[in-house]
Amino acid sequence: MNENDIAYKRALESAQNALKKKVTKEEALSSFMRAGILDKNGNFTEPYKELAKVFKFHR
Repeated sequence: MNENDIAYKRALESAQNALKKKVTKEEALSSFMRAGILDKNGNFTEPYKELAKVFKFHR
């Protein structure tokens, strides 16, 4: 197994563990903001504008 395989496996395991964790709506939105997916107003940033068609947030 090379370095890329190991990194991929770790990232996949991390994502799977995160999916199992229960988070509140506020925690999820905050995480999206820290990642730059949502702006401070809760709107999708430019690279993610298409996601607005799929996700509907009830604020």
